Amino acid sequence: MGRETEFKFMVEAGSPGDVLDWAAKAGLMKGRPQQRRLDNYYYDTPDFRLRQAGIALRARCSDGSWELTVKTSAGDRDGKSGGVHVHPEYNAAVFGKPERPDLSLFPAEIFENLPRNEIQDNLREFMSQRCLRTVFIIAGTTPLHEDFVIEASFDEVVYQGKNGDIPGKELELELKEGTVNGLLYVSAILLAAEKACEMPLKLRIGSVSKMQRAAIYAGIIPAGEPENPDLSSDRGRCRALAGLERICFLEEDSIRAARAFKALEDLFQKVRDNPLPSAFQEALERLARNYEEKRLPDLPLPQRREALKLLLTDPDLALARLKLDAADSFSPQASRI
Repeated sequence: MGRETEFKFMVEAGSPGDVLDWAAKAGLMKGRPQQRRLDNYYYDTPDFRLRQAGIALRARCSDGSWELTVKTSAGDRDGKSGGVHVHPEYNAAVFGKPERPDLSLFPAEIFENLPRNEIQDNLREFMSQRCLRTVFIIAGTTPLHEDFVIEASFDEVVYQGKNGDIPGKELELELKEGTVNGLLYVSAILLAAEKACEMPLKLRIGSVSKMQRAAIYAGIIPAGEPENPDLSSDRGRCRALAGLERICFLEEDSIRAARAFKALEDLFQKVRDNPLPSAFQEALERLARNYEEKRLPDLPLPQRREALKLLLTDPDLALARLKLDAADSFSPQASRI
């Protein structure tokens, strides 16, 4: 079993070349970049028993080679707030695309308390994505003198939506060696370069996994409904913002999406009425001011979505969310970068 720890960004502007140029200028890129074509196929039962148990089952073809992957839930640490994604991960090589993936290739404890044989007999493919991935290695040393190795992947994805294909671009920074401080250090340099306009890249936090996004686009699961989180802490506010983002951007029903935007405006007001002394508070207040000054509530829903995406590429907001989520997830030292 491996444990996947990554920071995920949605790319609102920019290309793989922008990230490669930045990494080279920063002296962090090691070796040569590679491109891979990935076809991802997801499996579950008709009543989605695996998803309900927090299990994702994927078959992936990468340049002709096939691999099965099971990812299990990491409880509260699966990217629900600040963009930190942590998943226990199991892999098994297979020959060709399976009609029904063989669950016996994975440890039995994954499916403990589940009717594994029944699930095996009822597995079916229920969604897919195509992806062109540009991948390269970033390595260096943090100011805390911690060495790190990170795999950076720029993904140009086409999701299979219920009404046609939906394109998207994502940047993932996956920790291979070192601690989360390495991820924070690299993210801080990257976002500082964006803030200084040293490259045309625009990034916002990605709090939804590829599988979740694919399932929402395919109409299999809803984008969600606004929750009533605890707003007395930055952690609760970060979760609230991430949840509202998902609904604002991914919800097709205009009434539910409009309700999510109203909940976002209510969140802004509550944050201003009950300030907390933190970098996240300052960044969230700035987002609220920009939201109102640019008159986003007056825009039609599609334009409002696109305008909000750009506001959320504020590098200070992204870094504050990453620091908050990483410190909460891993260690007290994570907030020192």
